[in-house]
Amino acid sequence: MSWLLDPFQSDFSQRAGLICIMVGVLAPTVGTWISLRRLAYMGDAMSHSVLGGVALGFGWFGSQAVLPGALMAGIFMAVVIHFLSQNRRVGHDSVIAVVGSGMFAFGVLALSKVDTTVSITHFLFGQLLTVNTADLWTTLALTLLALGFVWYRFDDLKFATFDRDHATQLGIRVQRLDMAMLVLLAICVVVCLNTVGIALTVSLLITPTATARLLFNNVSTISQGAIAIGLVEVVGGFIVAYHLDLAPGPTITLGATAVFMIVYITQFATSDRTYVHHTHEHDHH
Repeated sequence: MSWLLDPFQSDFSQRAGLICIMVGVLAPTVGTWISLRRLAYMGDAMSHSVLGGVALGFGWFGSQAVLPGALMAGIFMAVVIHFLSQNRRVGHDSVIAVVGSGMFAFGVLALSKVDTTVSITHFLFGQLLTVNTADLWTTLALTLLALGFVWYRFDDLKFATFDRDHATQLGIRVQRLDMAMLVLLAICVVVCLNTVGIALTVSLLITPTATARLLFNNVSTISQGAIAIGLVEVVGGFIVAYHLDLAPGPTITLGATAVFMIVYITQFATSDRTYVHHTHEHDHH
């Protein structure tokens, strides 16, 4: 028991633990829809594009403006991509690549000009143990906002994801919902910034959901399963990182990848055995 509780003795590690719990719930909740809508690439591009907002926020207002700056950059990217994607002659993935890489390049240049002692690796791989109380409240507000939206619009999201024409006939504003999903993704990326950083955010968005999709069949159980898996991975990764003296962000990501691989191999082996069993039965008949 002490092995589980030791990492949470100090104030800063308790704050880090609370952030982990919030991220463990939020990322898979949003990630379920990102995965079902095949927007994993968008998650990756969005996480890199917020670097510009991080740099400008930090440069102009100091460390307390990092999260608001990142959020503004994420929402800006969501709006730009939404409008550029209206032109059917340019593929959605091309628009994401153009805007995402441009904003990432701007972020790298902006950070190089900011007079700061903070290393870029803090933003790339997370800085869990430097989380302050303001970050905690900001994260809580963003998490509750995103979860509230997903809960309130759950059925609309389902229709708009699987049958867009039918959703439009029912009076659901599909385009507006698409835009809202991009803003939710931006919120999620910002919330993940302290935990796993820009480079590894997509792992928390996609991996728990990918694991849950191997185990469950309908949207609500996939979503609930992804949250349970995400929570275990984030909190477990933090505890393991503490005991092995490793960076929390990459440890959490590696743990999530390992869980996915174990479930995938187990499922594959089980389905193979079932297939062989059925084949034998068929041969006997």
